[in-house]
Amino acid sequence: MKRTRFAFVAFCILISSFGVQAQAETDSLLSVSNDSTHVKFQNYFYEALKQKALENYSKAIDALVTCNSLNSSESVIFHELGTNYFKLKQYENSEFNFQKAIALDSDNFWYKESLYHLYIEQNRFEEAIIALKPLLFRHPDYKQDLVNLYLEVGRYDDALNVLDDLDNTLGVKPSRDQIRKELYDLSGAEDKRIAYLQKRLQDTPEEPINFLNLIYAYSNLDQKKEAFETAEAFLKQHPKSHLVHVALYKFYLDAEAYEKAIASMKIVTTSTVVLPSLKVKVLNDFMNFITKFPEYESALLDVTNTVSENTPSRSDLEWADYYYNQKAYLKAISSYVKALEFDPDNFTIIKNLALLYLETNQFETAVLFTNNQMELYPSQPVLYLVNGTANRQLDHLDLAIENLTIGLDYIYDNKKVEYDFYKQLSTAFRLQGNIEASDAFTKKAMALKNNQ
Repeated sequence: MKRTRFAFVAFCILISSFGVQAQAETDSLLSVSNDSTHVKFQNYFYEALKQKALENYSKAIDALVTCNSLNSSESVIFHELGTNYFKLKQYENSEFNFQKAIALDSDNFWYKESLYHLYIEQNRFEEAIIALKPLLFRHPDYKQDLVNLYLEVGRYDDALNVLDDLDNTLGVKPSRDQIRKELYDLSGAEDKRIAYLQKRLQDTPEEPINFLNLIYAYSNLDQKKEAFETAEAFLKQHPKSHLVHVALYKFYLDAEAYEKAIASMKIVTTSTVVLPSLKVKVLNDFMNFITKFPEYESALLDVTNTVSENTPSRSDLEWADYYYNQKAYLKAISSYVKALEFDPDNFTIIKNLALLYLETNQFETAVLFTNNQMELYPSQPVLYLVNGTANRQLDHLDLAIENLTIGLDYIYDNKKVEYDFYKQLSTAFRLQGNIEASDAFTKKAMALKNNQ
């Protein structure tokens, strides 16, 4: 359960507890005649409010129980009891008192909302649905909560019906579209998805995203003919649109119309309106394509510097991975460095850079880089392995042995890495002239290798 789905309700409960409802309760009690019993009643009630404000919920309950013994017909007392029991997580007592308050004042919105909130807190979604329905008139956000509850209990058709009602009343909204997509995915109702997207396209063909959504839906069902026809209709309706090429390049690739595919790819990657995430997807697909057809690599490299500057972290990482797979290690390093600037906590990038500095014999850079990273990630053995290996290559044998020995303590159930440590330690001790220690680590390495 994502509690944020019901954030609006939590906010309303807060308001009801300390604002509108508290004032209404106070006003109600002040209207009571001023005989001694009623004065005593009011004194205990104010004491209860004070103790609740101080978060002394048990003392508040004691005062409210006394109020109830003096006058058991006041609904506000039961609501306050329910609220305080709720704060103490005594949910059964809370529910009883909320229901009692509603029975005494069936028109009170806040009482009903308190009961709804109680059910949400306990993940009692079926009861929450029943409790929520009388609240729907108040604000559209309650209908959104109803959609989320239907989703939680697997009532997907009911959820879709409420979404339709919200869209018809308030207009479509990306957040609701995302929930609708989730509902179609969970229910497997692909026919309903297609029908809905067809209607959206028919109603608003001026919106390019409606073409794309339908194209993707057809493609996911492997209905290539329908998808391509929709793409052609997209191009006809929006001949200058860059988005259409996000779909077309894939069809051209499948049809082996590589020149057209490359032309579409260039339009997408140089566009100022295509979303960065879509550009990255196109680039990634083309990188996979170039792996199979390296003769087209020049076309891909032409767009290296044309990817939107709004997506450097993601696009640089894609390029780095591509260059790495092509064994163009210096280019890979350059792209990884750029990616790390925008995502400094990405340890995969850090690890790849450290290993590439070794691979390209940049031993001093490897030492400096891993020294800095070990301060941030002191328990990552690969940093100690790279640092030790680089120091050994620079003939800094004491430092190499020290860091390799430290790194050994952080290895957990990784025989391959442990083997690499033993080999490096054996080499470092041998270069230092400590043949006995060198042989000992060689034996450990061979024992690990034989047991794999």
